[in-house]
Amino acid sequence: MLIYRFPGKPIVRKEGYFERRSDFKENSFIVCSFDKKNRFQFVENQVTNKMVNSKEIVSVSKADYIIQGTQLVNAIRTLGIKKTVLSRVLIHDFDSEKGLELFHSLEKMYTSAFVYYFEDAKLGTWIGASPEILFQKKGNLGFTVALAATKKVVENEPWNTKEKLEQAFVTDFIEERLIGLKIEDIEKNGPYEHQAGPVKHLKTDFSFSIGSNSTFDFLEALHPSPAISGLPQQLSLELIESLEKHQRELYAGYIGLVGEKQATVYVNLRCAQIQKGRIHLYLGGGYTKDSDPEMEWKETENKSKTILDLVQKL
Repeated sequence: MLIYRFPGKPIVRKEGYFERRSDFKENSFIVCSFDKKNRFQFVENQVTNKMVNSKEIVSVSKADYIIQGTQLVNAIRTLGIKKTVLSRVLIHDFDSEKGLELFHSLEKMYTSAFVYYFEDAKLGTWIGASPEILFQKKGNLGFTVALAATKKVVENEPWNTKEKLEQAFVTDFIEERLIGLKIEDIEKNGPYEHQAGPVKHLKTDFSFSIGSNSTFDFLEALHPSPAISGLPQQLSLELIESLEKHQRELYAGYIGLVGEKQATVYVNLRCAQIQKGRIHLYLGGGYTKDSDPEMEWKETENKSKTILDLVQKL
């Protein structure tokens, strides 16, 4: 079963299951893991496969996260890395029968986010409310965003150098990747402050002509961006693999609809996996050489409120 809602659009509900794919058919709902090794396409069917419990998900304590963060900052300074994203999992008690109820709470609360919920035998049960478009196509026009740096909405201090650099890294990466696809007419707007539920970010909008490129070309070029991995990309991914105790699975992958003339695909952020009696929230923080692991922990705590505040009200 799959249910989702794009900003400003009606809720869509379908019965069926996810099928592993090496590529995507047009006019389909897709989901891809963070590491791009697992791509799935939703197949509509009258019979939905029975959901199975997923494997155990690892969570770390605050003390262990601070140790990981300190190791990461030291590695960044030693190796000359610009940025790396360290994620963690927060586990909270949750009545797994209330998944649909949580979805409806999210879609009412976060009208400007892409909100989804699905149950699947292969993938388990996932829910999310993402503010970040990875790629959007309307005819021959393409759109994407650079979204980075995080603060509570109530914080009024100016954005500091570390936060501005985080956003600049993502903006530069996107521009380089678009140029690599032979895109010449790139228009940028930003950075500007953008609210996403209880937090706010720095955001830059991109628009451009698609040319002869396919939707899949853009997904491959833009994912994973420095906002969820780091720069340089490969070295950052190796650090993530060595430090994180959990598998990211679908967190920070991408999810959405692809079609011949239109496509809207989001980065799978502010998401969680539901198992019997528990919900697992995936949370990430961007590290640079100037990062304070204690502050990064607080950033992940702030991001958790997107879903956790509503979980606690059910």
